[in-house]
Amino acid sequence: MTERYAEKIETALKSFITDHPGTLTREQAISTILENWFASHGYLPPQQEGLRPEELDASNDD
Repeated sequence: MTERYAEKIETALKSFITDHPGTLTREQAISTILENWFASHGYLPPQQEGLRPEELDASNDD
């Protein structure tokens, strides 16, 4: 992995942690990202927790 690529990943990871206050550690953030990616690509069953607050908008109202 190139240094520039690693820097971009680290910046994105820090942004993710900032945007998800319940994520306390770097390892938790990486785990959450991987779990979401694996679930959205069919490698894990989808979570049944519902939507995160940042995913809610008027189109979600039933």
